[in-house]
Amino acid sequence: MKKKIINIGIVGCGRVFDHYVKIFNRRKSNDFKVHVVCDKEKKRADRAARIFKSQKIYNFSLMLKKFQNKLDLIIILTPSGLHFEQSMLALKNNFNVLCEKPATMLASDALKIEQLSKRKNLMFGIAFQNRFNKSVITLKKLYKKNKFGKILLVNVRLLWSRNQSYYNDKWHGRWRLDGGVTNQQAIHHIDVARWIFGPVSEVNSMMTNQINKLQAEDTNNSIIKFKSGATGSIQVTTAVRPSDLIASLEVIGEKGFIVLGGVALNKIENFYFKDISKIEKKMIEESNEKVENGYGNSHSKIIDIAIKNIKNNKKSFPISATDGYATANLIHSLYKSDERKKWVKVTNNVKSSRLGR
Repeated sequence: MKKKIINIGIVGCGRVFDHYVKIFNRRKSNDFKVHVVCDKEKKRADRAARIFKSQKIYNFSLMLKKFQNKLDLIIILTPSGLHFEQSMLALKNNFNVLCEKPATMLASDALKIEQLSKRKNLMFGIAFQNRFNKSVITLKKLYKKNKFGKILLVNVRLLWSRNQSYYNDKWHGRWRLDGGVTNQQAIHHIDVARWIFGPVSEVNSMMTNQINKLQAEDTNNSIIKFKSGATGSIQVTTAVRPSDLIASLEVIGEKGFIVLGGVALNKIENFYFKDISKIEKKMIEESNEKVENGYGNSHSKIIDIAIKNIKNNKKSFPISATDGYATANLIHSLYKSDERKKWVKVTNNVKSSRLGR
């Protein structure tokens, strides 16, 4: 029986594209082909086409028309503010979609994507890759087994470095297309905390620009309250010099604690539990991964799942637009708290007056 080749189209050939190149080059299976690449900047598209020996096109709408019924999956790697419009357009034209985070700048738009993908019976997934890190999977298993007991504190810290040149393009740090460190870099880590220990009930944020010049923030200090009764904090910045320092998630419970660290939540740096088996201890000790940068290793797992699901005609993905809605709603709550300079309740459809506008 002939092996099915999954034909992929990639939209956006900028910074994160180079990370995907590494992922595809390391992939051992030859069950896929990057059939076409698209970027409105011709030099980027030309370079990407040379890398994959693929076709190239400079207009997304034309790509959808020209390659109708020729692509099994479209991967969207464009600026954040374009994700919603491009995802909706691809779904309307009957393409399965894998989209880099955030899927939408406005939380309510994620629900529109969910409704459309289900109505069209198409797969839509979001690349919150840290959920697939060995350390994060271990953390969730331990939590489900009640090894922490009552959760007391959940702290997110991301101390990274982005030089001014990073913000001098046409979209990074802009309210309409990106946001600041909270919505661009720290969204991965906030998503993990919400996904495992949420929902969050209330937040209080103070956002500032410490070094970098951008519309949005380069630093955010927030206090958070979970519906479970746990409290926590978010301390995130891109003002560290000269390079990324740490990305950590600290979880403290009445019966134990754990600290995930590294630059991509790729290590378990410290832990203690009153009640732990040898098997569980071994699982913890084997959860560390070596990574090249803050992207981590788990994009490869996301690609594996997407290709496998399409092969099996499974029209779902572990991280859906509904997940995107919940995380985006929390992000908007953090921004709204800074705007109002007070506590904000995390209810449905919270809207920042700046983000995505």
